Amino acid sequence: MAFALRSLLLLCGISALLTGVWSVDTVPIPCCPTGWDRLNDRCFIYRSTSLSFAAAEEACNNAGGNLATIRNAVEDALAFQLIRDGNSGLIVDTWIGYHDAVEEGDFIWVDGVDSKFSNFRQPIQPDNFQNEDCVEIDDEGDWNDDSCTDTQPFLCSINLY
Repeated sequence: MAFALRSLLLLCGISALLTGVWSVDTVPIPCCPTGWDRLNDRCFIYRSTSLSFAAAEEACNNAGGNLATIRNAVEDALAFQLIRDGNSGLIVDTWIGYHDAVEEGDFIWVDGVDSKFSNFRQPIQPDNFQNEDCVEIDDEGDWNDDSCTDTQPFLCSINLY
């Protein structure tokens, strides 16, 4: 009797393996779109087309993301390198997704992330010179507030998770 029971359990186990009852589900890992650079759970791309802040945000939205949110020094370094790579080694003023257009002095990210990281040129920036509400990475790699209607290249980011 014990032999028959063990044989039945063995047969059920083999059957389960063959039918996938005990199979392991695989979870697909999201990938960045072609041409985007991945850092951890985010993708970034530099666009050399000169647009206003609002038009750049719309272009990033159309690509599935937002103007880039930069959450830490590593992402800031990547942004700097993408700008440099996109301009044959030069750094040019480039929009990122940070602004204080809603309330002066209260900077927020366009994607709503609550990150307090910033890299403004201290101690002189942000200065709100002539009502500057949008943030760029300037030609020295520091952050600067600038007029949102200026046109310049931009960085986009996508959150994978």
